[in-house]
Amino acid sequence: MTGSLRNVLVTGAAGFVGRFMVDALKDDFDVVGLGHEPRPHDFPASAAWTEADLLRPRLLCDLPRRYFAVIHLAGHTVPSAFKGESAVLQNVSMTQNVLEWVDAERFLLASSALVYGPGQTPKTEDSPIRPQGMYGRSKQQCEEVLRSYRSQVSIRIARPFNHIGPGMQPDLAIPSIVRRVNAASGQSGPIAMLGQDSIRDFVDVRDVVAAYRALIELDDPVHDTFNVCTGRPTSIRTVVQTALDICGLNREIQFAEAALSTDDTSCLVGDPSLLKRRTTWAPQFSLEASICDMLETS
Repeated sequence: MTGSLRNVLVTGAAGFVGRFMVDALKDDFDVVGLGHEPRPHDFPASAAWTEADLLRPRLLCDLPRRYFAVIHLAGHTVPSAFKGESAVLQNVSMTQNVLEWVDAERFLLASSALVYGPGQTPKTEDSPIRPQGMYGRSKQQCEEVLRSYRSQVSIRIARPFNHIGPGMQPDLAIPSIVRRVNAASGQSGPIAMLGQDSIRDFVDVRDVVAAYRALIELDDPVHDTFNVCTGRPTSIRTVVQTALDICGLNREIQFAEAALSTDDTSCLVGDPSLLKRRTTWAPQFSLEASICDMLETS
């Protein structure tokens, strides 16, 4: 690590990933969390908090400008919420506004595996960029904005695959599965799942933030883009069965086929080889451990 600055700005610090990110940094860095809401009551006391709307950059005037690193997590993050172009434009504007305001040595953008779109798996960082929906397209455009600043800041683009872990939004697919399994105790009959038995690469949020930390600490990244994933293909049926096994339930699983969203694809698995070669990172949480923690907190 170069330079004397030890401060890290985390945008979207009150979100699902942001809270784990702050926790992963707070003992070794001076963390500044940024969100559009007042300081959360359970936000770590050792971390600073700035309330600001990244879509209104003039309100960033109270934010310190110089940082060792920025980890940009803020933005619209649920693909199903993208009903029009406005969410795409807002994600891009937030990225642009942070880049314009702060003076950082290193800048990490949390992009998404959905920039790849359908096709052959596993995806490497050189796989074709073909986002199918507006969420993936917004992330592609954010990547392009960040690359236009590469002469001013050392950039890192992280493309995480499907997050999993305690504290996820309850209306997302995996938390919904966990809740349904939890509620199935004492009942009989099959468990009906809405949607397709698609294949995903699930990576625990605690492993995701460990990867982000490893990337901002990397002095010479050589490459600017990294998949954050396990490389293990896992079906939705396996997720359901794992939750059933943990709960000691023996139930049939039935899928009700449903149309995929524009961002969705039947199979999306990544190759983490580059990240593992360039850092000491490796996933530490198994699918079973992630689901067990989710069951305990659901």
